[in-house]
Amino acid sequence: MKWLKKVYGLFVEDPKLAVMALVSLAVATLISATGLHELAGLILFVLIAGSIVVSVERN
Repeated sequence: MKWLKKVYGLFVEDPKLAVMALVSLAVATLISATGLHELAGLILFVLIAGSIVVSVERN
């Protein structure tokens, strides 16, 4: 649970990260609507993980 609080803290303290997460969710939703559910999941994972890495490296 401690790691979950740290990840949640990243999103709360970094508004850019929160916006990037929402954008990646929107992109994954659009791709999922076309029927490519596995690709949408992969894109969602990569974009969220990339956003967190960028946020951590920046701080």
